[in-house]
Amino acid sequence: MTSKDERDDPGAEIADAEIADGDGTREEPPALSPDLVPEDDDDERAESERTGATASTADGPARRGPNPVLLGAGALAAVALVFAAWFGISWARAAGDEDLALDRTRDEVSRVADAAVVTFNTLDHRRVDEGLDRWEAASTGELHDNIRNGRATSKSTIESTKKSTTAKVLKSAVTQLNDRDGTAQVMTALVRETIPEGGETTTDYLRLQSTLLRTDTGWKLTGIDTVPFTPAS
Repeated sequence: MTSKDERDDPGAEIADAEIADGDGTREEPPALSPDLVPEDDDDERAESERTGATASTADGPARRGPNPVLLGAGALAAVALVFAAWFGISWARAAGDEDLALDRTRDEVSRVADAAVVTFNTLDHRRVDEGLDRWEAASTGELHDNIRNGRATSKSTIESTKKSTTAKVLKSAVTQLNDRDGTAQVMTALVRETIPEGGETTTDYLRLQSTLLRTDTGWKLTGIDTVPFTPAS
């Protein structure tokens, strides 16, 4: 029987519960399996992860390095922008150079045409050969051939009139210009004075249309015609 003191003593109950199989021996707690014991590397890795997580939480999200794809795209965009700017400037410069060259050609055609029409309307009956030489020098093509072939007849006619003429350009304009083909057309307003030997000077106002061709020695006259004035209605 259990005495009253034994029933009231909690330690005795605990001691009785620890007795196993009735053989009176106390069982030891089972040992842990080696597989359940974490290795040192696992401990260090776990500690590192905890430390990294703590640092990330404290300092905010971890910073990432620059994206090479974005850097490459940005570099290509910059190169494209520079090329586009260079191309635009080059194109504008080339267009400007072409316009400038055409303006220079137009000025040259106008200068040559003015001089040529003055030459063809200036003669001195006392020095016909000099005048006809200037006509030939200022012309080319069929016009030049006609002057040369009809030189003798022209000289005789001019000398017989005993008249001299002088001319001055009032205004001129290049109405057509083909720089590639080397052709041009000019309209000229001109005043011409005819001075007969021993007579009165007469004045004529003329409007002339001349055609020119670019040759190896410069622009030359290929034709010259009088254009009648059309009265304003």
